[in-house]
Amino acid sequence: MNENDQTEERPCIRGCAWDNLIEGEAPRPKPARHGGQLCDSCYYRMKHALRMIPDMMANMRVKMIPAGIANYESERVGGGGEGSPAPFRVGALDASDALFAKLVSWVDALSEEMHAPVPGIRTWMGFSEVQGSRPVSAVAAHDQAAQLTSWFLVRLEEIAASSSALAFHDDICWGWDDSLGVYKLTGQYGVEPRPLRAADKRECPLCGHREVFVKWPDKLDPEVAILCGRCKWVAEPEKYGHYAELFKSA
Repeated sequence: MNENDQTEERPCIRGCAWDNLIEGEAPRPKPARHGGQLCDSCYYRMKHALRMIPDMMANMRVKMIPAGIANYESERVGGGGEGSPAPFRVGALDASDALFAKLVSWVDALSEEMHAPVPGIRTWMGFSEVQGSRPVSAVAAHDQAAQLTSWFLVRLEEIAASSSALAFHDDICWGWDDSLGVYKLTGQYGVEPRPLRAADKRECPLCGHREVFVKWPDKLDPEVAILCGRCKWVAEPEKYGHYAELFKSA
C-alpha cells in the first residue's frame, strides 16, 4: 500500500488541535487514535484522571474530620447519610459521595451499552439513584474506588469507541458545578497516597523482612507496583494476583 492509499485518521470528536507552527496556518486537528473518536491527549487525560481517583477518594474521607489524618485507619469515616462524628466537614462528604455516585452511574450506563458485568459495590440509594458510598474508612474508600476505576481502565479503549466517549471524558475529567470531575477536585483534596500501616505489609521473599506493600498510582507514577521498602525487591506482574490475595487477607 502506498502513502496515497492510506485512510486518513478521523479528527478527535472534542475538536482538539495542535498549536499552529506558522502564523496564519490552519489548525491541525489531532487524530482520533483511540476508538476512532479520541486523540492521545484526551485518552491519556481520561486514563490519568481515573488512576488518581482512589487516592483522592481516600483523602476526601480523611478531610471530613479536621483531625482526619489520625483517624485514617478508623472503622468508618462518614458517608451514606448516617451519623458522623463532630466536628464534620460536609463539603468533603458531599464531594466524596458525588464522585462515588458518578463512578457507579457510569458503570451502570456503560455496562448496559457494552454488555459487560458490573462490580459488586455496596451503595446507599435515594429516589432510585445512587447517592454515595456507605460509611467506610479512608482505606476502604480507596479500595472501593480502585475497584470501580479498574473496571473502566480495563475497558478504556472500548469506552473510547462507544457513543458515550465524549460525555464520559468530560464528566470524569471536568464534571459540572454540582458534581465536579477529577481535575477540578485535585486542588481541594489532592492525590497523595496516605501512610501505610505496618499491618498492611507482607513478608519479602528476598530479604525476609515484613516490608512488602502495594504502591498505588499517584501523580508522579501512574502505575501500580508491589515492592519491598527495605531491599527494593519488586514483584513481577504475573505475581500480582498472588500478592493481591495476601493483602486481601489482612
